[in-house]
Amino acid sequence: MLILEDAQIRPDLFCWFGAIPEATINEWIEGTRLRLPTDLLAFWKITGGGDAFESETLLRPTRTEVTASTFVEGDDAESRNAVHRSSGMDSQFFVFEEGAFISAVDLNTRRYVTLHRDYTIQSEFLSFDQWYEQTLRIEFGPRYGLPPLSSR
Repeated sequence: MLILEDAQIRPDLFCWFGAIPEATINEWIEGTRLRLPTDLLAFWKITGGGDAFESETLLRPTRTEVTASTFVEGDDAESRNAVHRSSGMDSQFFVFEEGAFISAVDLNTRRYVTLHRDYTIQSEFLSFDQWYEQTLRIEFGPRYGLPPLSSR
């Protein structure tokens, strides 16, 4: 995953909440009945979500088993999705990242999307890597001296 490669290059820019055991993820998926992309689930298993750059939070699916001191109440996807739904977001979206962007999975297509503040689709991506590269990486990579992808 590109985000994990960037975290190795600049670990000071990423603070993960803590890996989530596969059994915990599977139990959560069964309980929520969400159909989320496997690459997002893999990311959560490794990192548990976390903070990136100066303003981005990759939400943790639940509040359970958090080990990072940077995790604050409300950094979990369940809480944030409830807030967005109460503000008018359609249930077809599941928000997994907030900051400069509102990023979600379109549960109808299982594609990654960024949403306008009125919850209409701004951009669409086929994979977690494509989402990261074309949102956070483009926005923050040059500012923080991450090498161009073409030089890797």
